[in-house]
Parts: sequence; C-alpha cells; structure tokens
Amino acid sequence: MRILGQLNHPRIKITLFDQNDKLSVKFEKGQSEIILKFKEDKSEVMDALHQENDYTAFSMIEKQLDSLQIFRQKFESGPTMDPELPVII
Repeated sequence: MRILGQLNHPRIKITLFDQNDKLSVKFEKGQSEIILKFKEDKSEVMDALHQENDYTAFSMIEKQLDSLQIFRQKFESGPTMDPELPVII
C-alpha cells in the first residue's frame, strides 16, 4: 500500500492509497474510518475527488462517520459500578 496524497478538509482526514492497482480512499474522523476502493482509472477518480473537494461534497461521508462515532460510544461506556464494592478515589 502506497500513499498517493491527501485532500484538505477542515473536519475529516482524506487519504488516497494505491494498493494492488486499485485506488483506496480513506475518510477518518475521530476513531472512525470509511474506506472506499475503486477499480476504475485512478487518475480519473482522483481528478473527480479533487473537484468534489468543496467541503460540502463530502457531507454524506461526514454524516456516516458521525453515526459510526455515536455507535462506537455505545460500547465505550465507563465501567459500571458494582454496588457491593466501595468507591475508591
């Protein structure tokens, strides 16, 4: 896997990868990520991505990342207090 570059975005990290003659585009926000893989001509897809990068075009991806973070938080809740154990500070 080779990093081809990044697209600038104020709220999400967008990284372009070359892997086995496929273009992978990784979108990251917090501890959530979405990876899209393209078999099409890499240069055409990269050009289209650069044209779409007006900060609002990736709003659908950003909403999905926000949903993933909310889903993830359900599993991150702190340890439950056992009423049998004393509270130690």
